[in-house]
Amino acid sequence: MAESQFQVVFAGRLVPGADPTEVRGALARLFKTEPAKIGGLFTGQPVVVRKGLDENTARQYQAAMAKAGALAEVAIMRGANAEPPPAPALATPPALAPPAPAVARALTHPPIAPDLLLAAAGVLLVEPLAVPAPLIDTAHLRVAAVGTLLAEAAMLEPPYVDLAGISLEPTGTWLSNPPPVPDAQFDLSALALLD
Repeated sequence: MAESQFQVVFAGRLVPGADPTEVRGALARLFKTEPAKIGGLFTGQPVVVRKGLDENTARQYQAAMAKAGALAEVAIMRGANAEPPPAPALATPPALAPPAPAVARALTHPPIAPDLLLAAAGVLLVEPLAVPAPLIDTAHLRVAAVGTLLAEAAMLEPPYVDLAGISLEPTGTWLSNPPPVPDAQFDLSALALLD
């Protein structure tokens, strides 16, 4: 069975916040062409940028384009003259899309974020649940007076250390004989003082 071939498709979508002029320049450098020739990629229609690739190479192209600020898709080629997949309808929520295997969906359609709104500051998103305070019976407990020892301190015997065999030498005594260090010999015959 032949290994599947993949194609990289670009429909003009950019990374959020990317500057279109900078993206065009980055894509021109990526594809080693003039920025004027990149304009054909920004028609809004899907354009096959590379085809006949293994999946790993196609993903590398996709990552390089994303780094340049362009969002490309990787799709399985269906035949020798495979056409680019239709541009995803951004208005259609993902929940209404026809069911498809997870792998095929991941290869042909990028994830689409649902339309979300931010609530105003101070709005309760979830009703707070009133939790009653636990009833703990403390009637059998009492507090000792300040300064009361809660436990008797155990008397420890001081350790016995026999120091009879240890003595101190007088101050200034060398504990070891340092090796002699010869005086430094410097040849100053080539030096002279200037007037």
